[in-house]
Amino acid sequence: MEINLEEFQTLLSQLTSFDKMYEQVRFVDPVKKEVLFVKHKNQEEIILVLESCFGIWGKGEVCKNCISMRAYNENDTVIKIETSSDEIIMVTAIPVTIEDRMVVVELLKNVTKSMILGDRELTESLEIKRLLDQANIAAVTDELTQIYNKRYIIERLPVDMLKSHLEKQPILLLMADIDHFKKVNDTYGHLAGDFILKEVAGILGKNTRQGVDWIARFGGEEFMICLTNTDKEKAEAIADRMRKAIEDTVFSYNGEKIKLTSSFGLHTLTSEEIIDYETLIHCSDKNLYEAKKIGRNKVVG
Repeated sequence: MEINLEEFQTLLSQLTSFDKMYEQVRFVDPVKKEVLFVKHKNQEEIILVLESCFGIWGKGEVCKNCISMRAYNENDTVIKIETSSDEIIMVTAIPVTIEDRMVVVELLKNVTKSMILGDRELTESLEIKRLLDQANIAAVTDELTQIYNKRYIIERLPVDMLKSHLEKQPILLLMADIDHFKKVNDTYGHLAGDFILKEVAGILGKNTRQGVDWIARFGGEEFMICLTNTDKEKAEAIADRMRKAIEDTVFSYNGEKIKLTSSFGLHTLTSEEIIDYETLIHCSDKNLYEAKKIGRNKVVG
């Protein structure tokens, strides 16, 4: 959609009361991870920039706990504390609709010198940055398995799908489920079940490309694996390798030897297809259901 400067300028005029409170106002497309316009404090006009929204933080990668994607998905205002190389920034993200297009207004305020935690003023910025970075990672991490959680799926998958479309590369989604997992809990106890979930997450992680693919716990004993720039034939081989690795593993817990199998459903999204992330998940989940229906310990795609 063509960017209408006048529409953004009109919206900005309604935000003049924030001039003294914030150092910067940004208009962000969170799906494209792109800043459309920026207005700095005491600056009258907004500037067309069209640059990556995460570049400001100096980390060289997409934010794992993206405030604007969360505001966009929930259609609600969200506040977050973020860190750059030498500053601590409070970001308020407000979703707005302009000509049927939803964007996010980000209000940025430097709070490096004014943050207080309990009764102590926080002046050790490196320690604060470390704590904040840990908090942001924790927000999208499954506490048990230490892989990504469902919130991360909702924030990351639409972005990867768009990137796949723009770069004309396929993206493939795997849904994996531990077969008869309830029997593990009933026979060995829920702590054994938790142990199995962590071990299976580790096996899946070992069979993905670090920094390229990602895995998340979708819920219960179900996992999601996103393979970027991967065709169906290669993905089926990866899924079967994961399936066999789980089948061949003897899980040892409190002297018990536990054997398991798993089922996989996969769906390839070509760069020509335009669907939303929920439809992509449904397609993969449908194939997972088919794998379990025909006997489990299968890969269907």
